[in-house]
Amino acid sequence: MSLKQVVNSGDYFIIPMSDGRQAICQAVWIGKNSSGQTFKRVFAFCVLSVGNGKNIPEEVSYLSFQEYDGPFKVIFTAVDKLFSGEWPVIGSGPIVDQKMVNLEFHMAGDLYVCGEFLKVLPGEKYKDYLEMAVAGYVLVDRYLKQH
Repeated sequence: MSLKQVVNSGDYFIIPMSDGRQAICQAVWIGKNSSGQTFKRVFAFCVLSVGNGKNIPEEVSYLSFQEYDGPFKVIFTAVDKLFSGEWPVIGSGPIVDQKMVNLEFHMAGDLYVCGEFLKVLPGEKYKDYLEMAVAGYVLVDRYLKQH
């Protein structure tokens, strides 16, 4: 039986990339910690650096990535590689961006704050909030390769 890595919001971890580099990332929201565990198989993270180093940068700031509808800083993906230790935790620290501490996102028009349902959004308000679009691991790697 394999041991599962315990991960909390604020934890730093490494994502090994297909090109041999690695990304230093910070978990900003763990879905299983939400009441009802509606999102127990998903988490959100931000990226601090992409390169050959394995150290947490002294100055914490989050990289932006580009998608068809504009730039973004938060990536949602499945928890499997994180919880299994394939993406190892290397430390913990405060989440520096208050928007990430109280992560607001919508999924199919339902607005959530830290995974807790808040309200149904009218269609014209969707663009005002981060959309939870869960990326597969190959897409995560593609995003990381933008840097």
